[in-house]
Amino acid sequence: MDEEFDWQQDDETNELVSRFEEFLESGEGHFFDVEEFEAIIDYYLDIQQTSLTRSAIEWAQEQHPGSNSFKIREARLFTQQAKYKQALKILDDLDMLEKGNEEFYLAKGEIYSLTDKHEKSIAAYKKVLETTERPEEILSNIAYEYESLNDYPNALRHLTKALELRPDSEDLIQEIAFFFELTGREEEAIEFFGNFLDRHPYSKFAWFNLGIFYSNLELFEKAIQAYEFVVAIDDEFASAYFNMANAYTSIQQYRKAISLYEETLKLEKPEAITYCYIGESWENLNDLEKALVHYNRALDLDDKLADAWGGVARIFVRQNMEKTAVKYYEKAIQLAPAQDDLKFELAVVLLRNHNLEKAAPLFEEVVNHNSHYVEAWLNYSLVLALEEKFDEAINTLTEALKDNASEARIFYRRAGYLYRQKRIEEAYFDIEQAVKLNFNKHEELLEYLPELLNEPRFIEILDLYKKPNS
Repeated sequence: MDEEFDWQQDDETNELVSRFEEFLESGEGHFFDVEEFEAIIDYYLDIQQTSLTRSAIEWAQEQHPGSNSFKIREARLFTQQAKYKQALKILDDLDMLEKGNEEFYLAKGEIYSLTDKHEKSIAAYKKVLETTERPEEILSNIAYEYESLNDYPNALRHLTKALELRPDSEDLIQEIAFFFELTGREEEAIEFFGNFLDRHPYSKFAWFNLGIFYSNLELFEKAIQAYEFVVAIDDEFASAYFNMANAYTSIQQYRKAISLYEETLKLEKPEAITYCYIGESWENLNDLEKALVHYNRALDLDDKLADAWGGVARIFVRQNMEKTAVKYYEKAIQLAPAQDDLKFELAVVLLRNHNLEKAAPLFEEVVNHNSHYVEAWLNYSLVLALEEKFDEAINTLTEALKDNASEARIFYRRAGYLYRQKRIEEAYFDIEQAVKLNFNKHEELLEYLPELLNEPRFIEILDLYKKPNS
């Protein structure tokens, strides 16, 4: 948490600081009143100049020995240095003298927060609420402490109170959105921001976050409407154009997405990821030349962007330049070793080129990292089957079913391998399970085992489970 000791640097402050530093250098006598010393010390605390803060406090205490405000600032300095015991001792010594002093309770609240005494921090901040002229900041601090206690309802309640006082605050809206996202309450977030916008219809930040939550729920048309309100209020809100473009991509309106990504490029410094997404959109529109141009523009800006390397690799695959594509995939995976899609795509290329030795470990890495990646399971089993390792292929698909028990394709594929191994009864058990789950997918099994069409038992199962108009 960053405590809110606001500091506005201005010409007057600069002049004070310069005078103080001249005094330190020359040793000539200078007198600063209490408010001037407070301003000087706060400036140094804000920029975390420890030695100058200490010097200013010492001179302030010498010139004004009766002022407790310098002791509070000394406690804040100790807090910056993580010397919490010393800081708390100073404040405890002042406790009876400083009842009602806002800075005193703010300093205490910060120390308690940093030492994980969140209930005490809340109590200290609540003392400030009784007198402060900036209650929204204190409510935000209290919310942070409740968050640290995993008490999200109270955290949200205090942030909502703060937002009522400052409905134009981007930071508060972002904090509230964060809490909803953290607790996975997208529907409640949509209701909250909807109600808020009924009262404050021109809050672009509320519309923006509403769009994000609609997107999270895959309600992309509603997300687009929310982002359109953002740009109607502020036609230079680059992130709204970018997010709207992502939403259009999700509903496969790629030309509209491209126009919005390009609008983003006009409004802010071009970023590699924007060019990369434009490249993906052109790729989806089968304009490989424009896709390649934009992927390369992305790499010109950031040669460590794995998605752009992967995009170029896909273009080479589609241009039948698979040896070159492999090099680009390898570079992408080197940059993003946890990206399963890149490993899967490379493994498919290797499989297609009969490089089973290199394909198998890639498929294995993908399924070990993501047990729900069905295509990777199927292809991994295929590699094993092509290597005549049918028992391993069967065992692999048995493992796959642990987390994908409703996936008909796995049953069909395992049935094929079982049949090849003359384990006919087991194969037919899997066939029956598969047709129950997805009748139409039996065509994939017939591609592998066309001879099944000559077996009365197989035809009987199809007739039994065939639905009208299947």
